[in-house]
Amino acid sequence: MAIWKRMHQPEYRINDLDFVPSESAIIVMNPDEEAFKHSFSKFEFITSMQVLKKAASKYSIPLIGIRREYRNSRTTEYIMRKQQQKMISLMSPSSFDEEYLRQFRILDLQSSYTVYSEDIFTSDEVARKLDAMNVKSILISGFYTESDVYVSAVEALIHDYFPFVVSDATSTISERVYFEALDLLAQHVEVIDSRDLIRVWGID
Repeated sequence: MAIWKRMHQPEYRINDLDFVPSESAIIVMNPDEEAFKHSFSKFEFITSMQVLKKAASKYSIPLIGIRREYRNSRTTEYIMRKQQQKMISLMSPSSFDEEYLRQFRILDLQSSYTVYSEDIFTSDEVARKLDAMNVKSILISGFYTESDVYVSAVEALIHDYFPFVVSDATSTISERVYFEALDLLAQHVEVIDSRDLIRVWGID
């Protein structure tokens, strides 16, 4: 019986990297309704986030919501103007949107921290929190793939963490920009999806 259990224990490795639940934290960028409404892949985000929440519950993994607000600086107006330009690529409303929004609310995602940059490590509070948890791997999800998720994933690597971007648990306004961002991310960090979590961590 003991041998059988050892043979069927999850290996907790992805691409030759240790991927241990007890040494991981889950970051959800901008987990608010407005960002969700702007995303092109609402259904995929919901189903993937359900897997992440199951993983957090099963293995007591910290799930940390982080909201990015516009910083008050000389570039604020420029940044906001660029954000408005992105809205041109918004998808047309769908008859399923209200149901997706209802399911998003059920996820009950909360922001524990506010940052004023796409890089979460510019917040000393966030950096200290991650350091105190003594984690090695950071799963990054949320909005927006090409900015907050991209920058924070690369910065996580620079700060000596192994970043795992959960592709179907992140989204943005444009499908084209989403895939371009993931393609670039995959050249620097690990890009996985919720099926990898189900397989590697044995999530039902």
